[in-house]
Amino acid sequence: MILYLIVLLILAAGIFWLGQTVLANPGITTITWGVWSLEMKTATLVALVLLTCIVFYIGIALLRHVLGLRRNFSRYREARLGSKASRALSQGLIQLTEGHWEKAEKLLTEHAPHSDTPLLNYLAAARAAHMQEAYTRRDELLKQAIESDSKANIAVGVSQADMQMTSGQLEQAHATLTRLRELSPKHPYVLKLLAKVLYRQEHWDTLLELLPELVKQNLLKNDDMGKVQGATLAAMFQQHAKAKHADKLQALWKKLPSVIRENPEAILLYARALHTAGDDLSCASLISNNLNKRWDDGLADLYGRIQHHSLGNAIQQAEKWQLSRPDNNPALLLLLARLYNQQKLWGMAKSYYESSLNQTPNTQAYLELAELLDTMKEPENAQRCYRLGLRYCIRGEGEKLSLTPTQRPQATPQAQPVLTPYNGL
Repeated sequence: MILYLIVLLILAAGIFWLGQTVLANPGITTITWGVWSLEMKTATLVALVLLTCIVFYIGIALLRHVLGLRRNFSRYREARLGSKASRALSQGLIQLTEGHWEKAEKLLTEHAPHSDTPLLNYLAAARAAHMQEAYTRRDELLKQAIESDSKANIAVGVSQADMQMTSGQLEQAHATLTRLRELSPKHPYVLKLLAKVLYRQEHWDTLLELLPELVKQNLLKNDDMGKVQGATLAAMFQQHAKAKHADKLQALWKKLPSVIRENPEAILLYARALHTAGDDLSCASLISNNLNKRWDDGLADLYGRIQHHSLGNAIQQAEKWQLSRPDNNPALLLLLARLYNQQKLWGMAKSYYESSLNQTPNTQAYLELAELLDTMKEPENAQRCYRLGLRYCIRGEGEKLSLTPTQRPQATPQAQPVLTPYNGL
């Protein structure tokens, strides 16, 4: 402001000096242009020049003012449209949340060009179209979302893949996620969605290759991803187990990340696959090593079902576990019952079956004990066990099992032979 005043004062002083000089030295000025010539007083010429400058300045100022009005009007209009777009975005999101899909889509798309966040408008509108099952319109809105912000490829692609997956468009979702993985190979949500799509497509080979990266990204923690891992391992294990390829099964197990090989559920799946493949020796070794480190009821159940190379050694191992677990674990008691049953020590097997079932009812154990009692010629106890097992299957409620002691028949004394004297002939 001070500089402006100084310039203005200098300009006024210059004009005053010029006026005084012209008035002090009057004269005639001639202006020649070709054949034309114009004569006027010097004072008049100076006055005209000054007037022209003033008019020019005023014209420029007026022009700037007019242009400024237009610019201000344009800004006002843009601000008004932006405010309206902001309100429309808010209302559209409310309608979307309340489930008014058609209203939401209309509000969000009409004002998207004037919105400060057109990406949000188009994404929300695409979701509204998706909920109306208007998939072509949804994809067009997603395309407009990318055009509104070229840096949002991942965000838009993830939304598209998620909607494609929920609508059952698995092939399209697979293609979208494959493209996104090329753009961002380690994006965690892209990997998670891709794993879910592969799971639903049952592409176990591809999903198995993805497991190490899922483990590295720590994406297998929640229940949904745990199911993905379990289903993948079960499918791949059973593929080799049914073909009786125990060597391929073991090679596959060694390739898995250590985090998976230490997972109890994965160990149980692998042990069952070894049993199905006919490699009970490796299965028994695997179960024994893991139960020595950490008890697992599922592994204990399987240990009692497999064929042992040395049944006596297996019983000794189970008895050691019993000594280290004085809590009478029902799975351990059932394990001992099955091993004694295989050894044909039926009295011991019967006792352990009864103890296990009185702690935790088990449909398979009821059947095994009933068949054992039939073998031991105890029909009343066998029938009681069959009845309890049937009621447990139907009602899901266990009942106390009390077997009737059996009386061994007393040996009847043999009649002594009667000796008759020999009289000869």
